[in-house]
Amino acid sequence: LSSDKFQTIINNCRDFRSRLYTPFVTLVLFIRQVLSPDKSCKNSVANFLASVSTEDNDNIPSSNTGPYCKARQKLPTETIESLVKLSGNLLSESSDARWKIYNREVKLIDGTTLTVADSKANQARYPQHDAQKAGAGFPMMRLVAILSLTTGAIVDYAIGAYKGKGTGEHALLRQIKGSIRKDDIVMGDRYFPCFFVMADLQSIGADGIF
Repeated sequence: LSSDKFQTIINNCRDFRSRLYTPFVTLVLFIRQVLSPDKSCKNSVANFLASVSTEDNDNIPSSNTGPYCKARQKLPTETIESLVKLSGNLLSESSDARWKIYNREVKLIDGTTLTVADSKANQARYPQHDAQKAGAGFPMMRLVAILSLTTGAIVDYAIGAYKGKGTGEHALLRQIKGSIRKDDIVMGDRYFPCFFVMADLQSIGADGIF
């Protein structure tokens, strides 16, 4: 995260005043919070304060979680997406050739669904499953990802509604097909090898195993 490419994306994500929870600090705390067994904001802020208190014992910030939560909400989704894709591609490009099959990158494609917070905005953008009664279910999001078999990292992903025109896994895959390169070997389950996916792979110069 401290490299120039990552710093450029983080520093340009939004305008911010010189405060304790800068976008970089907020992002690092957010990642640590997700990885921690105790995923509470209180624990995340407490650990952060413990680290900064060793640097300046006379100016220890408040343990109130409000500023951190507000800073986290201000992280643009586009910034997170850019960082995920940048890290995945950099890992693939720098991986050892001995890890690859015939020095070719193998990329896995797959889709899944997620439930998201039950808000009016999410219900409008990601309608819930038809089998659920209105007001008794959660909005559903569809996700399709391309992963590097060499590194295990996500190279690219696309999200959409669970239902509706242009929301299927094939449609989402076509949004991110630019992450499939010449000589890549693409692997997926039997849902994917339709005419259009195979034609796309042929035009790119990639192979598919399904």
